[in-house]
Amino acid sequence: MNLKNLYKILLVFGALFITNSAFADFSFNDIELNFAQISDTHISDSPDTTYKLLSHSKELLNSAIEDVNNIHNLDFVVFTGDMVNEPTKKNYRDFFVSLNKLNHPALLLFGNHDGYELNNSEDFLTKDLVYAIIEKSNPYQRFASSGENSSKGSTGYFAFSPNKGYRVIVLDTTTGSENSSNGFLPDEQLIFLDKELSSNPDDVIIIFQHHPVVEPFKSADHKLLNANAYLDVLKKYEKMPVAIFAGHYHCTKIIRKGNVIHVASPSLVTYPNAFRTVSVTNYNDRVIFSFKFHETKLTELQEASKQGVIASALFYGTSSDRNGQVMIRKGYVPKEKLTKDEIKSAKLEAKREKEAQKAEKKAAKKAKKEAKIDN
Repeated sequence: MNLKNLYKILLVFGALFITNSAFADFSFNDIELNFAQISDTHISDSPDTTYKLLSHSKELLNSAIEDVNNIHNLDFVVFTGDMVNEPTKKNYRDFFVSLNKLNHPALLLFGNHDGYELNNSEDFLTKDLVYAIIEKSNPYQRFASSGENSSKGSTGYFAFSPNKGYRVIVLDTTTGSENSSNGFLPDEQLIFLDKELSSNPDDVIIIFQHHPVVEPFKSADHKLLNANAYLDVLKKYEKMPVAIFAGHYHCTKIIRKGNVIHVASPSLVTYPNAFRTVSVTNYNDRVIFSFKFHETKLTELQEASKQGVIASALFYGTSSDRNGQVMIRKGYVPKEKLTKDEIKSAKLEAKREKEAQKAEKKAAKKAKKEAKIDN
């Protein structure tokens, strides 16, 4: 068969494929979830620090919202905490003025900067008051946290199903203390998380929170204090595809542990001044997470921010931390690859165990010899 005839046959089969009613209504929208993650906007009128471009925080947020508005296939945009640098009425007013320009539904999460009492000042807002304002001003949040497909009412944590085959879980890892940057997940939310995972065994689980469960880098005063209890819950459902999206560390990192993807995303006010878009495709046998990195177009601000941070490469991440794909096979638990430190630690532990066994045998032999002498 020559190439010309083969081409004609392929055209006929192509026409049959397109006109077949079984495929005419097919769309990847049926199995996809697309969202943007913006984190740590830290809206403030305060002067810049060496770490944050606070005086440009509104400018950077408005620029990111403009960029996001030009992306047309998003289901929602999630803000993973630290919306403001201090929870004042003025800062929240400025944040919501910018948010009002967003053309997509928004989900808002608490960060450690977002709600606490300070010297009984009337200008500072508590978490309860902030969340009441969020629900009144954000229709999508109201639907997600109080709608028919939610598992929790008006609170900083809840769950809902944005699309068939997906379950979104929003957690509040903040303590409500102005003096602590550490996070903590109370028993009530650990039980809630466990229940959500057990009740949705066939869904792709997407979790949003401020503090990462697995640290992108070590920081004693930023970590989730009861991360091990959280990981114990996840371990019970190790065959389920789970992705956890967080901020807080202002850096770009993707860490896979078994079937769980831990995604840390950067801040808008700290280099690299960027946000993520994520596309999740839920096939019958596997799930594919596609990540895309969006840096600010305000390049002069980005360069100024870069000069202000130590170890800028750590915040920027590797190319695979910024863009790429991660595939999880459903029902299959991959063997975890150990890090260099974990391999070193395992070898050291094996050596210690071998030496202990050797010492034990030597002691037993000596005791046996002494027993013979006594007899």
